[in-house]
Amino acid sequence: MMNTIGWKRQLRHLVLWFFAIVFHLFLLVNGSRTDHFRHTPLRNSQKLASTTPPVKLLISSNYVVIDNGIVKVTLTNPTGSIAGVSYNGIDNVLETDFKDTNRGYWDTVWERPGDKDHTFDMLLGTKFRVIAQDKNKVEVSFTKTWNPSNNGTTHDLPLNIDKRFVMLRGSSGFYSYGIFEHLKGWPSLILEEARIAIKLKRTLFHYMAISDDIQRMMPTDEDRSDGQILDYREAVRLTNPSNPKLKGEVDDKYQYSFENKDIKVHGWVCNTPHVGFWVITPSYEDRNGGPTKLDLTSHAGPTSLAVFFSGHYAGPELGVQIKEGEPWKKVYGPVFFYLNSDSGDNHPTLWEDAKRQMEEETAKWPYDFPESIDYPHANGRGTIRGQLFVRDGYINKNPVYAKSAYIGLALPGDVGSWQYETKGYQFWTQTDETGHFNISGVRPGTYNLYSWVPGIIGDYKYHYDIIVKQGSDINLGNLIYDPPRNGPTLWEIGIPDRSAGEFFVPDPLPALTNQLFNKTTQKYRQYGLWDRYTDLYPNKDLVYKVGASDYKKDWFFAHVTRRTRSKNYIPTTWQISFELPSVDPKGTYTLRVALASATYSHLEGRINNPSRTMPHFETPSIGRSNAIARHGIHGLYWLFNFQIQGLHLQKGENTIYLKQIKGGNPFYGHQYDYIRLEGPPQQN
Repeated sequence: MMNTIGWKRQLRHLVLWFFAIVFHLFLLVNGSRTDHFRHTPLRNSQKLASTTPPVKLLISSNYVVIDNGIVKVTLTNPTGSIAGVSYNGIDNVLETDFKDTNRGYWDTVWERPGDKDHTFDMLLGTKFRVIAQDKNKVEVSFTKTWNPSNNGTTHDLPLNIDKRFVMLRGSSGFYSYGIFEHLKGWPSLILEEARIAIKLKRTLFHYMAISDDIQRMMPTDEDRSDGQILDYREAVRLTNPSNPKLKGEVDDKYQYSFENKDIKVHGWVCNTPHVGFWVITPSYEDRNGGPTKLDLTSHAGPTSLAVFFSGHYAGPELGVQIKEGEPWKKVYGPVFFYLNSDSGDNHPTLWEDAKRQMEEETAKWPYDFPESIDYPHANGRGTIRGQLFVRDGYINKNPVYAKSAYIGLALPGDVGSWQYETKGYQFWTQTDETGHFNISGVRPGTYNLYSWVPGIIGDYKYHYDIIVKQGSDINLGNLIYDPPRNGPTLWEIGIPDRSAGEFFVPDPLPALTNQLFNKTTQKYRQYGLWDRYTDLYPNKDLVYKVGASDYKKDWFFAHVTRRTRSKNYIPTTWQISFELPSVDPKGTYTLRVALASATYSHLEGRINNPSRTMPHFETPSIGRSNAIARHGIHGLYWLFNFQIQGLHLQKGENTIYLKQIKGGNPFYGHQYDYIRLEGPPQQN
């Protein structure tokens, strides 16, 4: 009897012990999944170093594999493409139907003077080497070196390329950065764009997220291939998609473009297992065109991009044009490719975690792990600070704080040249409510300080060069911006914010709608809005009455051509009608016209006589931004200041006729930012 009781007691203890072990294993498994969900920097957590596996490196003749126990990355050897990314039970999140060099890769588009066409180059390396390897970090390099002795005999990119990949211990992802170098004496070169492209597995990733309000289930590549191509090949109407809810919608990769300052995190989510793949850009110091330059993010494919520079929404001016013999070197990145997962099925949960990771990466910039001497760490950089004021005596007697002003450093140039600058680095921030600014993490070099203030017309430039050295902390003190102004405002249209977003944006045609953008404040992303002008003004053009019209309702967001019944596109003439209680015939009036974008545009202006042979004022033929076609609400900024002699005006009603004279194409035209008529100068 006692033996039976003892045996039962032992059995009970064994059962309890078994369940305790199972419970602890459950906690460990789920704990490991949440470890994947968040990443704590190794150097900030001694505990992590003892609880996560070391980083391992395996090198074979065809592949280089880096594995930290959370993510495993397979790179082609020696070409340096991303052949595979293994995570959370998925053997490869990349599309294995593609060649292993065509799944994740760096690329550029380039040409040399005299070339008949440009060249798409995937920057395949020819040499592999290990830069750093220990249990906490692996950094590897894939290089492509140009041989000047081959100049004229082979058509090869005259650059040295160094593609770097870095994996850290305990990190749920990997980094990549690249170094482009053109040596003194080498031939001239035009680089049109450069980027990293990621092609995810088509059977797994269907949900895309690029912002809080722009995320959805996306069409597949096959859906697009079977669809109806619209005015250009990127825009497709889905006629028989695999997801019936998308039938009849328009998909276009340009609908998902964002400004440099807002391209911080975007990517895709897989349903089963519930996994996210994200492109995180912690800094845009390496991007061309400043904070408001628009570019691509993620789009149907499923594809995710890290675009370093391109002519999108700007034109060829935003490419890198290297002169004969000119030395040039630039580091692009690092970009972080982050993977996360959980046991649920709520996609926005992974998005929110990706945003948290983005904030962590941004807080760590500049990174301290890249080994290249061309990437200075925080202790090798400097800081610029100061306070900016706006002085416009026709608005306020005393200078006022430049609130929320964009202020930044770029290579020395003319006023406003930062938006065309392509070879150097740019460092931007926004001022606070009292105009104070602090720009940290600035690479050593010589810069100009530039700024523009939302709500204020024009551009500011500090009148001295600024030399930043390692450890510099430069206080520029109080700075005064005197915006363009000759006289009091007689009337104005719009808001000087370098965007056409405040003007009237029509609804798309029902058959050309992307339902996603019906739920946002960004209706301008819809397809075909340029043709809606003809629907609204089939016979006569827009007439705006100052004092009676409302630019939010009565000023079309783009000055475009009109479609005729024979499907020709003809120039259009807009009218601004306004009253003047008196006119100084000997005085000089000023009309300021700020454009938010221009595409093969040529604006002519006439005053009170639309039939006058010669215009009273005009712009040159300007712009190749293509912002109207690509659903942009702005491109590059243009400001024109026209002097109007008082003898051309009259007491009472006046009309300014604005004619965009280029026809023949639905996308020719421009977007206004702001128009202001000033009276003759007055004593303040």
